[in-house]
Amino acid sequence: RQVERLGSQHLIDLDVRVIATSNCDLKQAVRSGTFREDLYYRLNVFPIHVPALRERRDDIAPLARALLGRATHSAGRSMPAITDAAQARLFAYDWPGNVRELDNVMQRAAIIFAGATVEVDDLVFEGVAVEPLLRADDIEPDSLGDDLKDHERRLILDALDEGRGSRKFASEKLGISPRTLRYKIARMRDEGVAVPGR
Repeated sequence: RQVERLGSQHLIDLDVRVIATSNCDLKQAVRSGTFREDLYYRLNVFPIHVPALRERRDDIAPLARALLGRATHSAGRSMPAITDAAQARLFAYDWPGNVRELDNVMQRAAIIFAGATVEVDDLVFEGVAVEPLLRADDIEPDSLGDDLKDHERRLILDALDEGRGSRKFASEKLGISPRTLRYKIARMRDEGVAVPGR
């Protein structure tokens, strides 16, 4: 197989297979004229349908462990166990963002957890109100959220110190994307926290 770059007349030999994914109905996109029909048939040689994560609940626990392992390894932390209560919370969630959302939840858990296990409190879902585990009169107002924020800040500042201000080093150590780290640093600066580096 050979390809030619746009604007070039030089052929390039290739030995590749393309695996493409989409979150939209490509057949419908072809019918509506928003996706090229010839490209659709070139990509659709061997279609694989992967059901949404909520439709394959048996995959949640092994995926969560694998993603948590990757995140903790990147952060230089030991792999924690996931408690039964935390697993039950993962199973109960609907996962509108599929595996990418599970990956985000596990990356956050890798930053937040303390000790040898990931607890329900370590699972932070975006835009979802998690049922309170404690009654309001059991804790001081905002203390749990403040404790988690403080813990996250300490982890970020420690990683930045260890990497002499390097954002790349810190994001790899924490197992989060550079973009997520930039967002967290900007939020910390807005709150008056002195952050090393640029």
